[in-house]
Amino acid sequence: MTLLSNSNQQDRFIQRRITIQIPAEYHQAPILSQLATFYHLKINILGAMLDQTGDQSGWFDLEIQGESQQIENALLSLRENNIIIWGDSTQEYDGW
Repeated sequence: MTLLSNSNQQDRFIQRRITIQIPAEYHQAPILSQLATFYHLKINILGAMLDQTGDQSGWFDLEIQGESQQIENALLSLRENNIIIWGDSTQEYDGW
């Protein structure tokens, strides 16, 4: 029997559904575009609530697809930038 190495576990393709709160100071920042570009993720916006004036925080309900480690790195980056992550759920995704 062969066990999968930790690196193989990190490279598996998964899908995560998260809800994030974007603080008002990031209202004009391309947060989702940067996640997709820097971490090679596919991001689907399932819902959003944004204030047009930028005076309040906004919410996004997202479905993120990509390699497990890339998603973990992206979520860490969000947390480091004081973006709150709620409702995080993970499922494996085989592409079919």
